[in-house]
Formats: sequence, C-alpha cells, structure tokens
Amino acid sequence: MFTTDYLPNVGGVATHVFELAGAIREAGHEVLVVTNVPGSEDDGGNGTPPVLRVSEHVRGIPVARGRRLQFLINMARPMIKDLRHYDLVHFHTVDALSRALCSIWRGPPMVATNHTSMFVADAGQPHRALRWRRFFEHMHGIIAPSKELADLTIALGCGAQKVRYIPNGVDARTFHPGVPGVLCRDSHGIGPHEPLLLCPRRLVEKNGCVYLARAMGEIVRQIPSARVLFAGDGPESAPIEQALRAAGCLDRAVFAQSVPNAEMPAYYAAADVVVVPSLVEATSISVLEAMATARPVVATRVGGLPALVEHGRTGYLVRPRDEGELASRICDLLADGERRARLGESARQRVLESFTWNRVAELTVDAYRTFGGCRKPRAA
Repeated sequence: MFTTDYLPNVGGVATHVFELAGAIREAGHEVLVVTNVPGSEDDGGNGTPPVLRVSEHVRGIPVARGRRLQFLINMARPMIKDLRHYDLVHFHTVDALSRALCSIWRGPPMVATNHTSMFVADAGQPHRALRWRRFFEHMHGIIAPSKELADLTIALGCGAQKVRYIPNGVDARTFHPGVPGVLCRDSHGIGPHEPLLLCPRRLVEKNGCVYLARAMGEIVRQIPSARVLFAGDGPESAPIEQALRAAGCLDRAVFAQSVPNAEMPAYYAAADVVVVPSLVEATSISVLEAMATARPVVATRVGGLPALVEHGRTGYLVRPRDEGELASRICDLLADGERRARLGESARQRVLESFTWNRVAELTVDAYRTFGGCRKPRAA
C-alpha cells in the first residue's frame, strides 16, 4: 500500500490505511505500507503493519522544494524493484508523487482508493478532472468509499466493471460504549451534567463547522448549559470563534485542537451528540467512530453521509448550511435522553453488521482478486 498520508498524521486517510492494512494482514495476507511521512519504523512485530518510510531528507537536510519530486522518484526506483514479488500495489493518495510512481510502475496490477472529497468538485471541472482520469487509466481497479464517489468515477469514463464501492470501516473494539468519558470532560473543564456536543472535524471550510457555531446561539437559548467541543484545528478557527462571539456563546465552546486518534474514543464517550455539519464529504470515519461508541449523529445530507446515518434510526440528517434545522435536531436530542440512547444503540448495531474493518478487509481482498492481483492466504 502506497500513501503520502499516514500515521502519525491525524486524519481519515491515515487511519484508513493503518486499519485496513492491519485487518488484511490479520486475515492472513502479507502487507507492506510505503510512505514518505516521517515517523517511527515498524517491522510489524507487534501486530501492526510493517512500514517502509522513504525519507525526503539527505543527512538530515530537507530536499529543496523544486527537486523534491525527482528525488523521491529516484529513491522509489529501487523500492519498486524490491516490491515486484508482491501481487498488487494499492494507492491511497492521488498527488504528484503517486501519479509519477504509477506512470513508471511496470509490475503487478495497481488499485487505487479514491478517498478525497476534492474529487467531487474536481470531477465537474474538465481541466481538473483530466489529472484524475489519467491517474485512473493506469489502475486495474478503483475502490470508492461512497456511492457518490463511485458514480462520479464511472461518469469520468472509467468502466463500471473497474469501480467497486467499499465503505470505510471502524475498529469497534477500540470505539465502544464502555469507554469512560469523564477524563476528557475533566481535562477540558466540562461538568458531568453539562450537555455536550462533539464536532470531530478539521476546521476547514468544507467541513461546515461555522454553521454549528452559528447554531449554538439557538441551542444555548433553549438549553443554557449546553457546551460544544471542537476536536480539530485549521484555518477556519477564527471565523468559528467570531460566529460564537456574535451568538453570545463563545464561553460555551472548547477548542481541543488536533487530537491523536488514540485519544478520540474518550472524546466520543464524553459527548451526548456528535455533529458533522459538512458541506462536502466523500465519506466519514468520524461518523463511524461515533456510531461505534453508541452516540447519535446529526450530520448533513451530503456525499456519503446518508449511506452511514439512517435518518431517525441512528441519528438525523439535515440540510447543509441550515443552522436552524441543525439547532432544532440537536436540541431535540439533548432534551430526550431515551431517544439518544435508542439511536445510539441502533448506531452501534449498524456498525457491527456492516462497518467493521474485518468486513471492509474481506470486501477489499475480494476486489483485489477481481482485479487480478491477490492469491489465497498462505497456509499457516
């Protein structure tokens, strides 16, 4: 698996690659993760996937920006030669390095997972769509974690037989309703009886967090003790603070900045409701993590979110950019503990039925075989 986004980075792609690689390995296959993200080496001895990290430094000095791509390609050539005994290469990022590597690859079949919500916007713009089409032309198969991404990929000119919809997954053993949330609340000065909203999103425009900030005025008007915890950082932090200040409830918000994934189970456990107010969304591991922790989700009806959140059964779907509807659904849930518990229970059950990493790994390996690049596991 090749990716330019991996641990210790915080985010959906990094988590996806780590969890998927581990689950496929657990199923009896050999997996190697190749990345240019710096971090500790791991040979797979502790149960995690082995990682080969290609450094962008020479004797500790970063390679000049203008020569970075050529340097990495030169570094990658011997790596590619060593990987020829593998049955398949799986790309998880579509950037300049990934495009360059797939263009010089002359080995086993290549598969790509199209994770990014940027593709939704790019697919409608011919000059931007062209780079995606050229990348996909090199692939023997393309995996899309939402039906919207699958349909857009097919519409771009990829044959339907070449595209497979496989949803994201979640580690339901790590994210579960038994995780204690009290330490998270204590560390952020949130009282045990204060209704808490969690927004586990990077603070960027596409994630729509500013609309939750605007909705807080009405939420606090109806439920004065309500708090909101933003678990993420990004350039939208100033507009979000401004919106909270304008609504008169900046003091009801907590900004936790970027939270390592290992700490997130306690954040979900501390919350009463999880809010994902995205404007554009390919799919969402955050939603699945909340559902696995048996927390109801209020999310926007965009991208792959309706495939995860069953309206009225595991949470609620609202119109994007509609802070009024967002506030209304949140207040309904905060005022009804029995409903929160019922929806959370259904959410957890849905995860166990359809969204565990073992299930995603099973579907992915089946896709590998369809695309011609995976043998059966070796006998133990």
